[in-house]
Amino acid sequence: SVLVLAAAAAAPASPASSRSFASLAVGERLSGSVVGRHRDKLFVDVGVERRGRAVAAQLNLPQRHPMREQVPDQPLSVYVRRVDDGRLRVALDPPLGAAADLAGESDAEAWEAEVLLAAAARGGVVLETLAPGDALRGRVVHSAACGVFVDCSVSRRGSRGRRRRCDGLVPLDQLGGEGGADEARLSSGQEVEARVLEANVASGRLLLTLRPEPIELLRDGLTARRRLARARARRPTAASLRSGSLREGAVVRVESFGVIVNVGAKALGLLHASEMGDAVGEVGVGDAVLVEVLPPPKASGGGGGAGGGGDGGGAGGG
Repeated sequence: SVLVLAAAAAAPASPASSRSFASLAVGERLSGSVVGRHRDKLFVDVGVERRGRAVAAQLNLPQRHPMREQVPDQPLSVYVRRVDDGRLRVALDPPLGAAADLAGESDAEAWEAEVLLAAAARGGVVLETLAPGDALRGRVVHSAACGVFVDCSVSRRGSRGRRRRCDGLVPLDQLGGEGGADEARLSSGQEVEARVLEANVASGRLLLTLRPEPIELLRDGLTARRRLARARARRPTAASLRSGSLREGAVVRVESFGVIVNVGAKALGLLHASEMGDAVGEVGVGDAVLVEVLPPPKASGGGGGAGGGGDGGGAGGG
């Protein structure tokens, strides 16, 4: 590996602008210039001295970060992250955890605003500033069972005040086509224009949509689907239904051997033709029926209805 240094790295900081190493506080903003680079680290001269010698601040950058190509003497603003063991470590964003201690509770919001401005200044979009309906442009990262992930250069708050990449998810029902047809046409690396469906700062999740309908209608549909999912999660299992109990349900499918009934459980029930009596052929999809829960059939088989999904009892007609 090669350590790249500028000729000005050894020059002492001017007394007028020098700072004492011991006087630094976590979260403090410093201005300086790049003096060297080594692997994933940048060294920044911020005019700090320790025991009469200049101390270069160390800035760690992730792989493929655009700022890793910074050249010597280029100006840069950084924030103190750690001051220990004679080393000065800095970051590109102010640590939010130090806001209350350094600036007081009343100024914590101002510190968070500075985090957002620092991220936006580097050409990205911050999750905290997005609102439903905002237009974003990005590239497809990959497809999954739940939808398509898109990189729109959005960042979110991570641990210790750092910014993390936040890919947006376009759910299957927001791709704009029927039966996932649009998903098949979206390939990795393809550019797309999407709108923000939901930007959840607490969870760090970003939902996008490709559909042209008004964003208010799409959000109402999202809320309705979430309510339905919560209601379905509270439904009893087929095994928890007491044998002999009566349940009111609706016919969802008609088969030659009987009808399939939704009785409000997580599994559908089978009303066998042998239990329907004179109602065979008279019951259609959508009809309301009153049924009795039968005990599960014995392993030896023979007679009786079978529960939907194989884990519950059958239903007797009522």
